[in-house]
Amino acid sequence: MKVLIIEDDFISRNYLHDLVKYSGYDCVTAKNAADGFDIYINEKPEVIVCNIVMPGISGLEFLQKIRQIDKHTIIIMVTSISSERLAIDALRLGANDYLKKPIQDNDIIPAIKRAGSCIVLDDEPSPKYGEIDSGKIIMKFNTDINAPRLIVDRLMDEIAPNFFESDTRANIEIGLSELVTNAIEHGNLNITFEEKSETLKNFTLEDLYSKRLKNKKLAGRKVTVEYAFSPEKCEWTITDEGNGFDPNSIPDPLAEENLESLHGRGIFFSRHLFDSVEYLGKGNIVHAVKICQKSAC
Repeated sequence: MKVLIIEDDFISRNYLHDLVKYSGYDCVTAKNAADGFDIYINEKPEVIVCNIVMPGISGLEFLQKIRQIDKHTIIIMVTSISSERLAIDALRLGANDYLKKPIQDNDIIPAIKRAGSCIVLDDEPSPKYGEIDSGKIIMKFNTDINAPRLIVDRLMDEIAPNFFESDTRANIEIGLSELVTNAIEHGNLNITFEEKSETLKNFTLEDLYSKRLKNKKLAGRKVTVEYAFSPEKCEWTITDEGNGFDPNSIPDPLAEENLESLHGRGIFFSRHLFDSVEYLGKGNIVHAVKICQKSAC
């Protein structure tokens, strides 16, 4: 799989190139959007990682230009904390994901892996029309720091390839990852947004995980996922065993007055990437729906 990195800062560009290359991917770079577009036309990378704020053609302008001719290439935008509003604009314009600077290997590599899994699935033969019609699957998962990735991989395996285009599958995978991560971290392990933000600043998140998992009550909690599918839609109901919260207390992350202070990536992503999201019960149940889009549905 080929990854194109578009970054005007020399040090950041080389750093990202090395991270991606040494993770086993074919990687090419460009110092601006104009050069990046030429590389895209000539080499057709499957994934593009593009800085939003750049001199000349901006990342948003580049994104619009690509989406006019190609809706399948996975595009991951990169933004600084001070320009997070632009990341929201990028998602509205068709970006699949966004990352905040400074980017670490545990940010960009998982994002590229998510993209790669969807691209591979799109190349696999689809089941014959009518072979999969409707059904329901209930799965239970242990609370574990590695669980979100494993759970989402399992859930994506259950989505018929003929239900969604590859770019939509990528968005579903990102959305499910955010919802499952919230269920484990904020639900079962009782980690608040403030605690996670502080540990991320201090690079002590792993220590916080370890501390919470030593609590047998928290470690013994489960995440239950009910997946229901039909020719019209796919639905996921994710339930954690945490204390919950008041869903009405969540500000609308899409409201104009909240854009500059976006807090809670999972809440925003879920509402952006699914057709509907509803919090149920005491707030520890989330129900997400995606309408099928391909003719085989």
